[in-house]
Amino acid sequence: MVSHYSRLFGGPFAGHDEMQLRELSTRMKDIPQNRRGRPRRGDLAPSGFVYLGQFLDHDLTRDETRLEHASAAPERTKNFHAPRLNLESLYGGRPKKSPDLYDLSEGGCETFLLGHTEALPRKKIPSTPDDFYRRNGRPLLADDRNDQHLILAQLHVVFLQFHNRIVDYLKRNGAADEAFPNETIFDTARRLVVWHYQWIIRNEFLKWFVLPEILTDIEKHGPRFFKPAPGEEISALPIEFTQAAFRFGHSMVQPQYEINRWVGLVRLSDLIRKRRPNEPGEPLMADKVVDWDRFTLTWGGNANFAENIDTLISEDMCNLPAVAMPIFSTMLPPPLPEMTLLRGSRIGLPSGQEACRAAGAQPLAEAQIGFDDEGNEFLRDRGMNERTPLWYYLLREAEVLGIRRFRGGECLGPLGGRIVAEVLLGVMNADPEHYLNVDPYWRPLTVVFGRSNEPRRIDSLRKFLAFAKDRQPL
Repeated sequence: MVSHYSRLFGGPFAGHDEMQLRELSTRMKDIPQNRRGRPRRGDLAPSGFVYLGQFLDHDLTRDETRLEHASAAPERTKNFHAPRLNLESLYGGRPKKSPDLYDLSEGGCETFLLGHTEALPRKKIPSTPDDFYRRNGRPLLADDRNDQHLILAQLHVVFLQFHNRIVDYLKRNGAADEAFPNETIFDTARRLVVWHYQWIIRNEFLKWFVLPEILTDIEKHGPRFFKPAPGEEISALPIEFTQAAFRFGHSMVQPQYEINRWVGLVRLSDLIRKRRPNEPGEPLMADKVVDWDRFTLTWGGNANFAENIDTLISEDMCNLPAVAMPIFSTMLPPPLPEMTLLRGSRIGLPSGQEACRAAGAQPLAEAQIGFDDEGNEFLRDRGMNERTPLWYYLLREAEVLGIRRFRGGECLGPLGGRIVAEVLLGVMNADPEHYLNVDPYWRPLTVVFGRSNEPRRIDSLRKFLAFAKDRQPL
């Protein structure tokens, strides 16, 4: 079945003046004159969940439409991935169709090939199997977008390692009751990896970024907009999700991260890919392996937390090089906010206010659209206080109304959170292979791993990463 895109709220809607969108884009770069006294918090969700969001976005959707062709109708725009959370970006066509990804030495028990890092004897850092497998220097992975920057690449490697650990566990007769008739060990392992991933999205990821009352309302009364039937094969994802609401993570990216105990703080620009997709490169240096404890801790020092969800985008995120873009071009790309705003206008996304009217939601007051009086004057002079570009509106809605515990910007607001939750839950609920549709009583594995003899359930991202590395989670 060919997958494409759709609209949640009708349309197409009238676009915006592109020169004015470029002006708005320049005000979204996180520099002092744009921040204007807004505090930089950086103490919200652990940043591991921000990059899990990018990982699952690459799993759900691959739109290869260039910006200059973005006016094509979504119903005629191909999604090169199945709209399922099935780890297609990890498994590719599985061993038969993507044999280059796998160790095929033991049929039915295939594992992913892994590459070794480059040891650093002077620092006494040994080589470890924490890199992509490379052939003639070219990294082998099912979706080259997952090699855009170090953190995402390392997350992809963790998923490879998790699969391999599950295969080993099954070969040692662990979780024998998890196997289905006629499944190979590979089949069982793949299904369990996907189910653990889906569990984390449903039970942890959404709770970080969506208001609890929105999740409760969907659970009690069902979705309002995105309503695929259980077990139905979804053919289309809504562009209000793919091109606006689920791009909230761009604002949560920090300008620097503490990767591990060896290299300390590293600027975002130094983590971004510097070569073309699939271009040969050197193995990862051993001191660049990500310490995932620092990306999943919810307390203490040496933890990387997400930035507030607001209308500011990290400077290095704004100025991504061409080689790091999802659609490679030899041309220097425009700033990321500009591309997102222009694409949304060209494909006819509703404004934030039009989306609220269609959704029956209360829109922000005009005085709330800008951060301050000067911002409101800028938007008013361009008519954007009454017709605010949807992506910008949802970021601002989060900044004003996304109060999960203490203050705005902790999570998405009511409209943005509902779009994200309804689509992700709808995709999972409609998937006939989702764990709730196969076995509503299934729970993540309880296993012994790391330096402990105590069995632990792999029911969180932190434990998922620790099991993959066979380490003790903090």
